[in-house]
Amino acid sequence: MFKKWLKRLAPILVIAFAFVIFATLQANKPMPEKKEAQARVLQVYTTPATLESTYFDVYAQGEVKARTAINLAAQVSGRIEWASDQFIAGGSFKAGEPILRLESVDYQLALNQAEASLANAQVLLEKAEADANVARQQLAGVKNPSPLALKIPQVKEAKASVKAAQASVERARLNLDRTTVSLPYDARITSVNVQVGQVIVSGQALAASFSTDEVVVRLALKQEALGSLGLPIGFVAEPNQEPTVTFSTDIAGTSYQWRGKLTHIEANIDQATRMVHAITTLDSPYEANNTSDGMPMAVGLYVNAHIQGRQVDQMIAIPRSALRPGNRVFVIENETLQVADVTVAHANEDKAYISSGITAGAQIITSPIRNPVAGMAITSIKPQASVEVESAQ
Repeated sequence: MFKKWLKRLAPILVIAFAFVIFATLQANKPMPEKKEAQARVLQVYTTPATLESTYFDVYAQGEVKARTAINLAAQVSGRIEWASDQFIAGGSFKAGEPILRLESVDYQLALNQAEASLANAQVLLEKAEADANVARQQLAGVKNPSPLALKIPQVKEAKASVKAAQASVERARLNLDRTTVSLPYDARITSVNVQVGQVIVSGQALAASFSTDEVVVRLALKQEALGSLGLPIGFVAEPNQEPTVTFSTDIAGTSYQWRGKLTHIEANIDQATRMVHAITTLDSPYEANNTSDGMPMAVGLYVNAHIQGRQVDQMIAIPRSALRPGNRVFVIENETLQVADVTVAHANEDKAYISSGITAGAQIITSPIRNPVAGMAITSIKPQASVEVESAQ
């Protein structure tokens, strides 16, 4: 009987014994040490703001264009009887050098005829003056003789005829000279439209050409660039006192440079872009002494322009990457982040120059920061330390 009840109560006794052991262990287990949660301090790279003396240089880009580009045309009509060997695309001419020549027989005949008319008019003038001299002698005793009796109108008419004949001679000679087509400046030909033997009319386009005495690069500048250059809108440079401009470009993997000048700044602001335009030039770009390793600054090239601006001394400089949107700079003060509103006097690809808002020696944060808040805890990492920078990018 006892064994029967013991068998029935055994599972309950085992469970009760296990519960007692569990309760005893729970009551005697060690309590874990409680620690206060610590805020994570953001680590960033910094650099000190420094004082520098520098030039506020300005950089821009533009296309090289000729000072003068025209369609060459003849002022008289006729058949082309001769063309220079340089009358081809790419050909070059000096000022006044013959380019084309038209048949001149008709114009030579017209000149001969005009000269004959002039000789006849001069004879008639001499005859009229002789008649007037005779009339004055004959009417010497007559009181108040009429001008007609003194042959005065006849002399005036003869003189007018001489002047008209002289004008005809000059016109015929000018037309004869115009049978030789040339340009008043050194030029290059870009395309030709006519050939030898072709009959042309006055004003017909014979070729496209441009002058080579000077090329122009029109540069679009932000209004802030005027402060960097220290120049006003409408500036016109005095001769031999033009600011220096260095042009550069890459051609077939080789870099070339040319030195030009800034001649003036246009007197208006572009209404669409709110930019101002500076006019820069290079004299005789195709002359050997103005080329870069034999490469001319050719018309049509797209070049970079570096204009030397005004010099400044002891200006606060920071890395350009440290300048945040809205002209703000993040600095570390007492292990906290502070936001400084600064005035940017000038900026280039590498540095920004600050005229107010921070002082020299301030620790400028260069690392990107997500959701920056003034006063947040922050610490600086020295550039040489191999510590992973926390960023919210």
